[in-house]
Amino acid sequence: LQRNVRFSLFHLMSVVGTEGEAALGARGLSGAGYGGHVFWDSDVFVLPFLAATCPAAARAMLEYRVRRLGAAMEQARELGREGAKFPWESASTGREVTPTTVVGPRGEIVRVRTGEMEDHIVADVAWAACRYADWTGDDGFRRGPLLGLLVETARYWASRIERDTDGSAHIRHVIGPDEYHEGVDDNAFANVMARWNLRTAATQAGADCEEREVRRWCALADSLVDGLDPHTLLYEQFNGFSTLAPFPLREIYGPAPIAADSLIGFDRIQALQVLKQADVLMLHHMIPGEVAPGSLQSNLDWYLPMTAHGSSLSPAVHASLLARDSRHTEALELLKVAARIDIDDVTKSTAHGLHMATMGAVWSALAEGFAGIQADGDGLSIRPRIPTTWDGLSVRLIYRGVRVEVRIDHEDVHVATDRPLRVVVARD
Repeated sequence: LQRNVRFSLFHLMSVVGTEGEAALGARGLSGAGYGGHVFWDSDVFVLPFLAATCPAAARAMLEYRVRRLGAAMEQARELGREGAKFPWESASTGREVTPTTVVGPRGEIVRVRTGEMEDHIVADVAWAACRYADWTGDDGFRRGPLLGLLVETARYWASRIERDTDGSAHIRHVIGPDEYHEGVDDNAFANVMARWNLRTAATQAGADCEEREVRRWCALADSLVDGLDPHTLLYEQFNGFSTLAPFPLREIYGPAPIAADSLIGFDRIQALQVLKQADVLMLHHMIPGEVAPGSLQSNLDWYLPMTAHGSSLSPAVHASLLARDSRHTEALELLKVAARIDIDDVTKSTAHGLHMATMGAVWSALAEGFAGIQADGDGLSIRPRIPTTWDGLSVRLIYRGVRVEVRIDHEDVHVATDRPLRVVVARD
């Protein structure tokens, strides 16, 4: 496992330059998969690793988005929206380049709707920019490009959200990270990410906007439905998901990963409680402070059995969250799958290039899930949860210019820095 993790780290370190702009495609520099297009994969899964280890490379990745903010604003206007609508698949121009059709496994023509409806990319870009600013303390970026990204993404959501007569706010006709269910209303991930985006813009960029606009952002954020059942602490993945037919995914097809859409059929799967990858659980991974306290375990228990891990991104995300819940056996199984995605050609697609985002997610599982390392504003917090089968875990980081090495064993947490840094260590 250690060797496989280092394989991932080597490629993550090799794939992004440290000057100018860096457009990192889903398969990096190792293959022509997806035409080299940039997805949320890079922003959400690769950038956090670089922000914590090579800030200049993370800044170059963000520069790619910053230089295409104008194109995103043009795209929003063409859709009758305000602000900036970043494309699901982006290339040199920053305009939408997602194909509208692909050939399915049986030779059929399948319509691709992600470019139309996977709007969460807007908040994902804003999240990546904030992640970089939080880890690096780059004040120049925070006062300049970050404000522009936050304002224009918040304006997009303000024009995208619909208000009902009862005052509730909704985002309709979207695709969430799951991607097995299209055109749904109030996808929990999209709604809560939009809520986070609006509130963050109001807090960090509010002074540069009219007070009336900021108040509207806050009101919309407070009114957005999120599908949370306060009694069970379960988030409904989207409005109506709980009424779909249960399906014995594991009993029929065995252990994951499973290409469930190909095996079951894309039309049929829309009516089933089967997921491609983490959706609601991505909220616990990306913005744990925005979800209900204590809701991780119930949502893991509910959604994990119906998740096919049809995306290479999924196993490592679940490994990280299972580690946070101290479910080490399950966490290790999925971490091992993620760390061997390309070594074993698990998805039968490595010939098209390495899965860069999966490699970034492996690092996140180790650093955030097992080591429990989080930036908390003016320092680091560490809440380790390492398996009994490991002798220890060592992670090296850069936090706001301070070089940090965290070494965890079953007795102690050792932190070494080259300058003073506030670190809080807790045990479950």
